[in-house]
Amino acid sequence: MTENPIVEEVHRIREQMLVEHGGDLDALMKAAQRRTEEAARAGKRVVALAPRRLDERKEPSKKAG
Repeated sequence: MTENPIVEEVHRIREQMLVEHGGDLDALMKAAQRRTEEAARAGKRVVALAPRRLDERKEPSKKAG
């Protein structure tokens, strides 16, 4: 597989943020939610997508690999 510098940067930043929150994923997610709420209160545009539900009648797609 070829290396993608953008994906590598995203992974590096995610790891850095996780370290800043003591390896606690819940704390990281709560901090992200607080930042989103603060941005919305500040009048910044925040995009919120509706949750997607899995259709129980369909089998999950299988990736070739």
